Amino acid sequence: MSQPSPARSAMIRPLAATLSILALSSAAAVPNVAASHPSVEFAREEAFEVRLVELMSIDYRRGRKLPDWVLALDGRTVRIEGYMAIGTPEGEERFELVWDSCGCGTSQPHHFVEVTMPEGDTTEFTPDLLIAEGRFSVGEVLEDGFVKSLFRLHAEKIEE
Repeated sequence: MSQPSPARSAMIRPLAATLSILALSSAAAVPNVAASHPSVEFAREEAFEVRLVELMSIDYRRGRKLPDWVLALDGRTVRIEGYMAIGTPEGEERFELVWDSCGCGTSQPHHFVEVTMPEGDTTEFTPDLLIAEGRFSVGEVLEDGFVKSLFRLHAEKIEE
């Protein structure tokens, strides 16, 4: 039997991811359920492990529908690793979480997650790897006609 073409594989991956997330949605009350999509893994207490590099890999164009597996994360509790963007001012309520410690390539809205600090906390720049957990929001937020953010996380906790 021959291997599927790369184009066919590219079509099958999003479908498999969507089916995995739909299965998780219906089985959310069952502990120890694992997702099959590499960027979204069902974890403890219904928090999904999300990889920023997977979010960056989507074919994003302003106004275009996002992949179903990304849309399924909207409103969910997620855990995501990354670095505080270089140049983050101290004492702010928000910062950009980026995939690498240099913060390179944050010019595209799908290359970072805008993180709102936990209630009462403010930013204190750190070059260390962070793990942020909280409620995830997906969708374009416009400011002065430009997409300001695509992914947002209202953090309940941030760990170093």
